[in-house]
Amino acid sequence: MIDELGSFSLRQPDLSWSGALMLGAFDFYQSRDIPGFQIVPDNAHWTLDIPDLTRPWSAKSEPVWQWLHEPWEYSISPQSVAITNLDALRGERITEASRWEDDEWELFAGAGPDVPRSEIRVVPLATLIALDPSLEAVTSLKVGKSLWRDTSDFMWHPWE
Repeated sequence: MIDELGSFSLRQPDLSWSGALMLGAFDFYQSRDIPGFQIVPDNAHWTLDIPDLTRPWSAKSEPVWQWLHEPWEYSISPQSVAITNLDALRGERITEASRWEDDEWELFAGAGPDVPRSEIRVVPLATLIALDPSLEAVTSLKVGKSLWRDTSDFMWHPWE
């Protein structure tokens, strides 16, 4: 148990995840027989970017992690990041999008200025696009520009 972050448990992953996530441990120890464990939060602290490593790897069941094995298909850097909030990572529709740097966006579910600092996270932009393909539109946003939409449709509008 960790204050404000909840309780955590360990799960043993399926071997199909090991090669991509063991980050050189196999090479360093010159062995593929190295057990790994996934640290997972309790349900109250779960977010959609946390894969279920107990199931075999699949781009369909874990779209956030598809780029471990699939080619990157966007015209922006795969290292692009998004500053976002926990509501977005728990599945609420992102309604505000701004691009401040070549590889940096702000994407919030709800009003960005109202997000408490404790709920802000920085994640790969790819994570949010995988969770909501309608966010592909933000990849063509020019630096310094913003978009908005309401929660009932997929239409992005320029922020004037």
